[in-house]
Amino acid sequence: SVPGPASKSIITGAINFPFPTLRLTLAQENLSQFHDLDDWGFQQELEENYGRVVKLTGFSGYIDRHLFVFDPVALHHILVKDQDVYEEMPKFLCLDLLVFGEESSLPWGTIIANIAKTMMPAFSTLNLRGVVPLFYEVAERLDFNSISCRTSLELIGRTGIGYSFDPMLPGQEQTDRYARALRGLFVTAFKLQLFIPLLPILMNYCPRRCMAQEGGKLDGSEEGKDIMSLLVKGNATADAGMHLADDELVACLSMILFAATDTTSSSMNRMIHLLALNPEVQHKLREEVLTAPEHLDYDKIDALPYLDGFVREILRLYPPVPVMFREAMSDITLPLSTPIIGSDGTIMHTIAVPKGTSIYVGLAAANHDKSIWGEDALEFKPDRWTKGKADSVETKLPGIYGNTMTFLGGGRSCIGFKFAQLEMKVVVCVLLRSFSFSKPDSGIRWRKTGIMPSPYVNDEPKLPIVVERLRA
Repeated sequence: SVPGPASKSIITGAINFPFPTLRLTLAQENLSQFHDLDDWGFQQELEENYGRVVKLTGFSGYIDRHLFVFDPVALHHILVKDQDVYEEMPKFLCLDLLVFGEESSLPWGTIIANIAKTMMPAFSTLNLRGVVPLFYEVAERLDFNSISCRTSLELIGRTGIGYSFDPMLPGQEQTDRYARALRGLFVTAFKLQLFIPLLPILMNYCPRRCMAQEGGKLDGSEEGKDIMSLLVKGNATADAGMHLADDELVACLSMILFAATDTTSSSMNRMIHLLALNPEVQHKLREEVLTAPEHLDYDKIDALPYLDGFVREILRLYPPVPVMFREAMSDITLPLSTPIIGSDGTIMHTIAVPKGTSIYVGLAAANHDKSIWGEDALEFKPDRWTKGKADSVETKLPGIYGNTMTFLGGGRSCIGFKFAQLEMKVVVCVLLRSFSFSKPDSGIRWRKTGIMPSPYVNDEPKLPIVVERLRA
């Protein structure tokens, strides 16, 4: 009896066929609307009209069970308290094999928790202070859609694994084969869902080659300051219970590359677009940047208040991954922070979630919740942030970053969230010193391609921005 929009077809419900040519007219309700590349309004309608837990209809309306969830207490149970019950959906585990290669007998949450625990020290503030100069080396060599992806990959390549994918030289295209493959992986993978289980073998060559290079640094002859070097060195002296096997180190390497490329690229695209759309924000940000020294260290970058609010507001309003997916591995009861009225008129304080129910974790929806963020929740307002906290926000979300769900929460939260912020801040500091940005005549729209939203113009992935060099 969980409320939700009705499906017009009792036969097909909202099944989202994997190939567009096979989609039927009867199958264009609920889930198809939810996943529609251009229909952002449907998700907003769910957020505003159906409460914090919404039922979506799948195949036949009875066999397929789906819940769209952004209630704070429910999110805490899904991501923290009962995270072992709410596992990744099987179809997304196939995608995860692209990152981790070989299958494991361990539950997915256990794998992630073990690897994240080992990687955490490499992402400490102390280590991040050492990679800031590398960020400047890449950012100072800057259609933006292509540039942001190249920049994100080169930043994580240099600082994350000590490898340069792209020299970022004027007039020179990206030539690294792995980099080109990585850029198109997720879009291609979603088109080839049926073949994904066969693909992990293709992930072996580049990660293992990089691992061999990292192994050469263990004798101390090479001093690597990148995250992977620190991880390999730390692993060499780790206790038996924390020591990672070579395959697990390869998984760490792949995780670093995948997690920090497309997501950061999407956020950088959004950042440039918002600068172009908001000249007053751009002007205020530039004034703050120009009053600071040209090359800032970690602590001084972190101390720029408006820059911090600008980045936080981008990540709140436009999280690079708007929705995460889970599946209930057993029957379980899901508590709610606020009761909802069921479709039969019943007041519901908890929801009985049957085994096999698909959970759509609404990260963006929680970040847009007007009962938490106020009536201006859908407005871009960097000024709402003061010293890392949003004004007048009292409800606690279970996220690890600024009371938002952008980087998840619990044992599977993103350990590189400080790294991502730092990348964005350095790029903004470098760009605003020399350039101004304004919107073009052509209309830019954001589409839900793959997992991360991407900018498009006339059905082509583009982000044309008018860029002018500032006079000295």
